[in-house]
Amino acid sequence: MSSLKLGFNLNEMIPENNFSMKGIGKSGNGKMENICIMNGRLNWFRRILKSRNKIIDKNMLTKIFRKIHRILGLLLSILFLMWFISGIVMIYHSFPRVNQKLKLARQESLTGPLPAIDSLLQVLPDSSRLGGLSVDMYLDRPVFHLKGRQLPAGLYADSLQVVGKPDFNEICRIAGQLGGSVAYRVDSLNRLDQWIPFGYLTKEFPIYKFSFEDNARQEIYISSKSGKVLQWTDRNSRFWAWLGAIPHWVYFTSLRQNQALWINFMIWASGLGAIMCFTGLWIGIWVFWKNRKKGLRSPYKKWWLRWHHITGVVFGVFALTFVFSGMMSLVDIPSWMQKGKTRNREVRFRGREGGMLAADLYALDYRKIVDSLSDVKSIEWASFGKYPYYVVNSGSKKQFIDAADTSCLSPFTLTEEMVRETVREIHGQDTPYTLEWMTDWDDDYFSRRNMLTLPVYKVVIDDELHTRHYFNPETLYHRQIDDNGRLRGVLYSGLHSLNFKFLAERPLLWNVVMYVLMLGGTFLSLSGVVLTFKWLGRKIRKLFR
Repeated sequence: MSSLKLGFNLNEMIPENNFSMKGIGKSGNGKMENICIMNGRLNWFRRILKSRNKIIDKNMLTKIFRKIHRILGLLLSILFLMWFISGIVMIYHSFPRVNQKLKLARQESLTGPLPAIDSLLQVLPDSSRLGGLSVDMYLDRPVFHLKGRQLPAGLYADSLQVVGKPDFNEICRIAGQLGGSVAYRVDSLNRLDQWIPFGYLTKEFPIYKFSFEDNARQEIYISSKSGKVLQWTDRNSRFWAWLGAIPHWVYFTSLRQNQALWINFMIWASGLGAIMCFTGLWIGIWVFWKNRKKGLRSPYKKWWLRWHHITGVVFGVFALTFVFSGMMSLVDIPSWMQKGKTRNREVRFRGREGGMLAADLYALDYRKIVDSLSDVKSIEWASFGKYPYYVVNSGSKKQFIDAADTSCLSPFTLTEEMVRETVREIHGQDTPYTLEWMTDWDDDYFSRRNMLTLPVYKVVIDDELHTRHYFNPETLYHRQIDDNGRLRGVLYSGLHSLNFKFLAERPLLWNVVMYVLMLGGTFLSLSGVVLTFKWLGRKIRKLFR
């Protein structure tokens, strides 16, 4: 034996039987003894590999997944059924909130003596900094609403006196104005209820609940501290909320009033739900693979089990992405998935970070707007960068008036130069970018419900995050998106609501696909509930035998 070559293929190198030394003499330097020792160790290693193959043949992993799937199904099957059924309703109806359009329509138009803006500024403390300003009517009197430190929330425009805490009669007048009639019942609440389940509202106690005996069965909640309308529901919105938003978001008062507890519950429920879906999908595919020689059909004979298996394989991926994306709506994207830090993600249009622009920049007297336009409900001082404008609400119509133009009431629109100045302010003077006038949707700017309008200025920043800005010159709407935002969009709205450009441009197709998936998920969950109760029934009967 001149030499012995050791390769890496154990099956070729080691025979089935132990290596025999019969008829072979000693080799120099103890080489043959070393080979025998190696041979024994490799045969031991072979036995270990065979035992592992036996473990794999018994499908221990699948058995473990079965147990996990069954336990999680016991805990979550009803919740999943509730999520899918309510998800169908959520396509059209959300949780009730204050109807701003109706509120604005029933609000009084601005009248009465209105002071010059300089008169208002003179009564404010010198140390204060005005961050926001608007004016509207409050119980037949015009009121300035102020934002900023060391400032009152409101001043009567006709006297420049501080608006005090409203009394009960004033709150009743507010409710009657919004409800359109006199309430037949008023409750004083010191506990949150189903329609105001949010813990931060406890500071408004007592909260007055006004019930109206009209056709809509309106219910209006008003703060006793500020007179602010906190909630506005009617019979129709409450009905759909019980079928949609409440079970879908688990908006039950006892849980939702503690925001931290609610968030933790939703994260854990959806996270465990994702594990349940994954294990179920694994089992379903494995069963099909194991029985592939018998054809592409489920081997189960019992009706509910067979169709749970089939729908699980067909709709299991959607169920997994559905519950996972729901969880992603409540958690931050891990830092290891992000490409860097998003820069100045939110751009302020309706006012600056440090406060309002100087009053002298609003050359157009706001009183001229009240005198020139009919049915003005409110006026808000706003700005885009260094350019001032007014936001004017007239009934159902919103207008943006150029505050620097004193010659006439001209609409405020964004120009290319304004956009360029904003981009340089956000990203620096030397950052390269391109600007174009976009008249059609792209992958980052589209809308399924026609909430966005065209045309817009599109700005593409040459940075590591591939940042894009979209500026609508008429509505002043701004959208900023980068790689981190795109990732979040896919992980939540994309996977949860199929918010993709291809489907958004085809509403009929979106509805068909969404209904098929939601109904498939509903039946998958229903079959899981049935199987869970059947399994529990068997266990209970076994205990009493």
